[in-house]
Amino acid sequence: MKTRNLIVISLLAALSIVLTRFLSFMLPVAGILGIRISFGDIPIMLAGLLFGPIAGALTGIVADVIGAVFLSPYGFFPGFTLTAALVGAIPPIIIRLMSKKDIKFIHLFLVILVTDIITSLGLNTLWLTMMNGKAFMVLLPPRIVARAVLIVPNTMLTFALYKVTKKLVK
Repeated sequence: MKTRNLIVISLLAALSIVLTRFLSFMLPVAGILGIRISFGDIPIMLAGLLFGPIAGALTGIVADVIGAVFLSPYGFFPGFTLTAALVGAIPPIIIRLMSKKDIKFIHLFLVILVTDIITSLGLNTLWLTMMNGKAFMVLLPPRIVARAVLIVPNTMLTFALYKVTKKLVK
């Protein structure tokens, strides 16, 4: 891997930390802060789409560990690190399975939808259930609403940034 690519991946990890830890807000659900409204997944997905699933997963791991250890009032939980790694790894894997060289908006929308279902709705809800003792089905409905509201802006931003950065890094 080129030094330039490592720098871009590092910057994407740093951007994810800033978007997740400083430019986001938490909404309470069932008495706990159960929904984070953030665009912090976008740089992690971009790393995966631009450089492959391993780079995407590593970007997610680095961003989550640094953010959780140094900037989170809630501390480190390895489940969220697994989720962050999958956010970076799943999109490029699905794109490859779709055999798409030129990613269109609808392809990215479907990729983000599948990724959100697995990571945010599935795993993160499970982690919150384990950490806080709240029932999975109590936490899930408001998280579905939040992801439904965010999927279009997330897709639009990811698509636009992917098209611009793809030309710069390849």
